[in-house]
Amino acid sequence: MTTAYALTVIEEHGARPGLTGFIESVHSVISMVADRSGVPEMELTVVLTSDITASIRARRDIERDFTPERSGGMVKGKTISLVRNFSDTVIVLDTGDVAAGEELDQVEFLHLVLHEYGHALVGRLRAAAGTRPPKTTRSKTPEEVAAIWAYEAADEFRCDLISNTLLGKFLNVTPGGGEPRPLTFADLVGEGYREAFAELLDAVHPGWPDLVYAYRTHQIGLDEMYEGLLFGTGAVLKLIAHADAVEEASGNAPLLANYSDHPAVYRLLGPVWSPIREVLASTPTLPSLAEFAAVDRAIQDCGQHMAAMWASLGSPPT
Repeated sequence: MTTAYALTVIEEHGARPGLTGFIESVHSVISMVADRSGVPEMELTVVLTSDITASIRARRDIERDFTPERSGGMVKGKTISLVRNFSDTVIVLDTGDVAAGEELDQVEFLHLVLHEYGHALVGRLRAAAGTRPPKTTRSKTPEEVAAIWAYEAADEFRCDLISNTLLGKFLNVTPGGGEPRPLTFADLVGEGYREAFAELLDAVHPGWPDLVYAYRTHQIGLDEMYEGLLFGTGAVLKLIAHADAVEEASGNAPLLANYSDHPAVYRLLGPVWSPIREVLASTPTLPSLAEFAAVDRAIQDCGQHMAAMWASLGSPPT
């Protein structure tokens, strides 16, 4: 194993014991992947915890208000850069509450570890490639937010597929008593993400146009509209990314093809996600350092479609 990726494992808040060796085994595999992709040296701390909220809030000031609830489920892991170039990174993993008798699904935990390691590698590559947006002392413009939402959604898709590739190297599955084959991300999560996506389509349309119309007709304030629309878009795109990664892992058509008759898709989400998906389909799951800048700029440029979608909203509800 290369020594370029130093590892420290910490257990806190009553974390499930006995997982350090497991993390070290995964780390050795991921380190080889990182080395092949030209990921620069970095220090990784993996925090095993039964209280993910407390562990994340303790790591960085901007995480003080962290809560684990998200569209499509609860956050079980998070990657936190302690410095802007991701050379010192913490991965916080929820091991479940042992005292409350919670069981650990080892396959789900393996996916969680692989996925969060993917975020660490992608974050380090983005910083080294020079495409991480700079800090600003002012509020970001909608166009700047859109570029970030685009690459964050793309990252979720990539990290799920990094996990998908490596899950199959660790584990096999024998469906229906047939021949064994590598386990996939789709085997693990089933229809959960797809069902969560289908359930929120009406919240997107007519929900988002209604939200902007309510602002324009003075029924709600700017902050409520801005938060509901921009932050809602970011959350929905990440859910789409996860659900579409399941389709990719299954060898199916892209997710939105199954919902093309819903106005949330053909009016709003399709024009935003489809360009991102095209870049993802034509580039490596984990671009190397040499190619990362060009790929990441192409993803961030897709944010213009998101900004255009926001600008199109606000006409009277139909």
